[in-house]
Amino acid sequence: MSIQDRFPAYGGRGPSDLRLGIALGVIATIFMVMRLYVRLRINKFGTTALSFSLLAWFFTTLTQIFGIISVLHGLGNHITVIEEVGELHNFLLFTWITVFFFNLAIPTGKVAVSAFLIEMNGPSNPKIRRSLIAVAVLNIVLNIPQVLLVWFQCSPVDSLWDPLRQANCDHRKSVYYTYFVGAVAALSDFYLAVVPIHMLIPLRIDRKLKWGLSFLMGCGVFAGVAAIVRTWAASFILTTDSSYGVGILFRWGEVEEWIVLITMSIPPVWPLFRPFTSKFIKTNNSRSGPQYAYKDNQAYGSVPLYGSTAVASPMSPNFPPPLITTTISVSSMKEEATTVASSRGSDERVPHNMISDGKGEPWVELKEVDLKKP
Repeated sequence: MSIQDRFPAYGGRGPSDLRLGIALGVIATIFMVMRLYVRLRINKFGTTALSFSLLAWFFTTLTQIFGIISVLHGLGNHITVIEEVGELHNFLLFTWITVFFFNLAIPTGKVAVSAFLIEMNGPSNPKIRRSLIAVAVLNIVLNIPQVLLVWFQCSPVDSLWDPLRQANCDHRKSVYYTYFVGAVAALSDFYLAVVPIHMLIPLRIDRKLKWGLSFLMGCGVFAGVAAIVRTWAASFILTTDSSYGVGILFRWGEVEEWIVLITMSIPPVWPLFRPFTSKFIKTNNSRSGPQYAYKDNQAYGSVPLYGSTAVASPMSPNFPPPLITTTISVSSMKEEATTVASSRGSDERVPHNMISDGKGEPWVELKEVDLKKP
């Protein structure tokens, strides 16, 4: 028996919306599992952000589950088909439950991104920190009425999913407020996509890594575009063929939710991908060349790196040059701190460098640099 036979209202935009949502959901879930693995097995950076991310994933997953049920009962199909097969009650019930969890997932995702960027930034830039807190608070406060309005559109409440009492419902206030909240959500997505680029550009790391991470984290702009489209699509709730038009809202809503979760998970899981990119990434260092001092016929070399103090080490022809390992720390500690760059010389080969939190635990790792190379 096919899906169409079991659920006669299934069709229209519904099947493509369902496939897209499941595909993005699987990708986001894989990233969340990797984040948990990195947090438990590799480092302890980003615990607060991970907690909010898991909460956002939970609400988004519930949204997707009820969205699938809604699609099976007619979401994305024409209202005439839904009425003909007698699925209007189920369509209304599960669609509004989907909208309820959607209104919980959207602000939680914004808070999760803000929390991660706050931990990544640390106290080094208080203006960015305050702006991120403002974005998180604003999205929470503005979405509280949005969540409540779902259940106060009809009098009594159960008229919301009763096909015979739809005259008791007025969806206009909810739709108009959605325009306002949707605009704020879109601006938040754009801002949260630009901030990490602003934070990464000053770092003296490999250019390929810098621009690669900037691009991947900047993909949050697609969430902003999705927020604009789904805000526009909210107007279909007021049309006579609302079930078909709301399919657009559902599609772009799931894109917005899952893209936010995917893009925010890229930096925390980077240590898992570092071995596959080591051949393409190197640590950039700015130096004018080695400086030599002689003492007791022994040659010593020092190379200043990122403003750190010079590190001396033997440089005789028969002695292999040391490796300079560089740790760029993005502090997450409460004490006053700025982004710290330090270097150390060693006669031993150190496997890689890293960008880490204030406790030296990595969230981005780089490959080693050999002083032998010019």
